[in-house]
Amino acid sequence: MLLAIDVGNTNIVCGLFDGTVLRDSWRLTTDRGKTADEYSVFIRSLFQFSDVQLRDVESVVLASVVPPLTPIMRRLVDRMFHLQPLVISTALNTGITWEVESPSEMGADRIADCVGGYMKYGGPCIIIDLGTATTFNFVSGDGRYLGGSIAPGLLNSSESLFTKTAKLPRIELERPATSLGIDTITQMQVGVVWGEIYMVDGMIQRIRQDTSCPDARVILTGGLSGVVVPGLQAKCVHDPNLTLDGLRILFELNRGGTE
Repeated sequence: MLLAIDVGNTNIVCGLFDGTVLRDSWRLTTDRGKTADEYSVFIRSLFQFSDVQLRDVESVVLASVVPPLTPIMRRLVDRMFHLQPLVISTALNTGITWEVESPSEMGADRIADCVGGYMKYGGPCIIIDLGTATTFNFVSGDGRYLGGSIAPGLLNSSESLFTKTAKLPRIELERPATSLGIDTITQMQVGVVWGEIYMVDGMIQRIRQDTSCPDARVILTGGLSGVVVPGLQAKCVHDPNLTLDGLRILFELNRGGTE
């Protein structure tokens, strides 16, 4: 089996693949203060809950956008599975040409998103990941990454209202049925959630315009994508496991390599 680990700023998502089938997945809260031993306690318990033996893991692929946690995850993989993970970067065989000024600055999660989106659905495609940040990526029909954008995520937007104002409360990220709230919480939800939805719709329209690809396929993923997808006007594919699938595909493209 292949264990895919995606270390994000808010969550660490782990996926266990049996061939191309995602057998199970788990989501942990990212904690920069935890040690490899502390993370291993959580992961061991998840394996037990899923009735999977550690020895069943034959390979590990790792994407991390939290540099302090990358060596910790390496140690965890070494101690738990006696393996060295394949660590994602644009230096690997990705099947995509990265036409940006500094490909090495591409986040590992965005690499996985682009590879997963392009390999699963073809191009041209717009891949949108709604997580800690909301990221937009465009891959052409012939597999060229032509750029993207980064915006504050839903959670960041709502938390900034709570932390930067004296009287506004923390809110649940829910999509109100109307654009006109009649209480403070609903008005905040309208502003944050519907604001995000219209930002995403607007960016899709602008990217299609700028790339002269009016029919570019739109793929949404990320932990908060389920909040946004039902409100979008643009037709899209909702693939919550796209990043994990991208990691699996990257491992297959680079099978046998570790770094």
